[in-house]
Amino acid sequence: MYSTGLTADHDLSQFDCGKDVLNKWLQTRALSADKGMTSKTYVWAFDEDPAVKAYYAIAPTLVDRAKDGISSSMAAGFWSVPAFLLAKFALDKSLQGQGLGTELLVDAVSKMMGAAQASGGRLIVVDAIDDDAFSFYERHDFIPVELTPGRLVMKMSTALATFGVG
Repeated sequence: MYSTGLTADHDLSQFDCGKDVLNKWLQTRALSADKGMTSKTYVWAFDEDPAVKAYYAIAPTLVDRAKDGISSSMAAGFWSVPAFLLAKFALDKSLQGQGLGTELLVDAVSKMMGAAQASGGRLIVVDAIDDDAFSFYERHDFIPVELTPGRLVMKMSTALATFGVG
């Protein structure tokens, strides 16, 4: 399996992570989001097989310290904190339950760490789609924010320590 940027050559038609909103976004919006430069989508596929088995999308963002209720130390004293949003994250049902979600997260975090090193960015932000996703991110050291339900953050320095990427 390999990780690469999404292209029109990838087969998105069979992807099913069990969440219709994530399946449909990949199939109908991911390429246009890439072309519009609002997010960048990366996919996992097997050699010689264009069928996508996992994907994530990342985008630059700002975290408003007051609106989200993050601590001054998490924000490094800034009110608007540069960050990367893990906008979409999904693993095909055929690969679930094998620990590959963690591997996909490491892949995504490593991309965001590289971008942060090149351009800046203090935090990684995720908006969990449901309670299971929320628990997944918490198990991987993401911290819930105080004022935005479902939102979790991680400092880049924590990502380095947790995942060994950077």
